[in-house]
Amino acid sequence: MPKWSRLFIALACACAAVPAPAQNAQSGNEQSPIVVEGRRNRDTEIRELVATLPPSWVGGHVSRFEHSACPAVLGLPPTMRDLVVERMRAVARAGGVPVGNPGCQPNVVVMVTSDKRQLIELLGRRFPNYLGNLSNGEAARVARSPELAALWHLNGLVDADGRQFGSPGDDVIMVRATHASRLIDTAHMEFIGSVLIVESRALVGLSTTQFADYAAMRTLTGADPARLPDRSLSTILTLLDAPMGSQVPVTLTSWDLAFLESIYASDPNRFAPGQRGEIRARMGRRLATN
Repeated sequence: MPKWSRLFIALACACAAVPAPAQNAQSGNEQSPIVVEGRRNRDTEIRELVATLPPSWVGGHVSRFEHSACPAVLGLPPTMRDLVVERMRAVARAGGVPVGNPGCQPNVVVMVTSDKRQLIELLGRRFPNYLGNLSNGEAARVARSPELAALWHLNGLVDADGRQFGSPGDDVIMVRATHASRLIDTAHMEFIGSVLIVESRALVGLSTTQFADYAAMRTLTGADPARLPDRSLSTILTLLDAPMGSQVPVTLTSWDLAFLESIYASDPNRFAPGQRGEIRARMGRRLATN
């Protein structure tokens, strides 16, 4: 697995190789309060939001950053870039995500570009190892998709005690976990990196707070708004899909924060069905107190 220091340099070079995007995002108020909104049919909507997480087989797990998430942004002016990074770090801390210290090596990379397809194809040609778990066919489908954003992760392996070991592709992996159960696993995958590419035209009319909150929710959870059947659900995840002129959250919502907190408070050693059930239960309790 290539080190993320080299990945960041590669992505920076690749981002610089595509046309610079128009800067349409607005600075806004970077300390906007989290919106608190009541909802009907709470259990159904919680289930739908949790279903936006990446699919996992019965013996799999809901992956997340278990050691350190360190955001970085490419393709925006320095001032705007810094505001987005700081907001993403604040959202991560609020959700219980382990965040690297200032100056940490970036492993959560958000790239703004005028041509998503061109950038992904460039990565595929020059830096194929940096497309995470995407196969060539999957990368091609993502590049050609009409969606304005593309997300993928790089995964690592940890044991049940949270210790990192091996890298995907290693010939020999030694499991040192002390736990064994039919309900929990001796090892599971974690996020060790995340890449989000967003086309610049998607930022028209958005504040940096909105963009940062959207980027944080996508990269830290892996959630895909395309899996959300109810576009009226109170979540920042629908930000880029909302029709022009429609109402969208001005910042992270109480539902988003409950979702993020519940993912990172869940037991990562539980198998996917149990872990998802735990996330839904935690969200229900969290939202009931609002």
